[in-house]
Amino acid sequence: MVDIELNGPSGPIGIGALIDSGADCSLLNIQFAKEAGIDLTKARSGKMLGIGSEDDVYYMNVEIRLKDFPKPITVRAGFIDSDNVVALLGQAGFFDAYRIKFEKDHDTFEISEAPKP
Repeated sequence: MVDIELNGPSGPIGIGALIDSGADCSLLNIQFAKEAGIDLTKARSGKMLGIGSEDDVYYMNVEIRLKDFPKPITVRAGFIDSDNVVALLGQAGFFDAYRIKFEKDHDTFEISEAPKP
């Protein structure tokens, strides 16, 4: 879990997010879009299959900033109205901007900025 800020027209909001290396894109509860003032009416929509349900998801690029990191990044995120989803940080945008190092045997992980090509 990491602390992030989601930037929107209403200002940044703090969220605790889970880093998910198996997710293609980040997934956030739709409530965060409402709190940050993010308009999803022009977002690309789709369906996401869950356990026993099919939910609408709204995709768009959003700006987030990791706590203790100076610069925000842009990630592709899906917003979903589900009690089962709070915040997941997936591959698109997030893993491009940061180097993530998991050390299960030491029960730690480390995040650093990815080198720019």
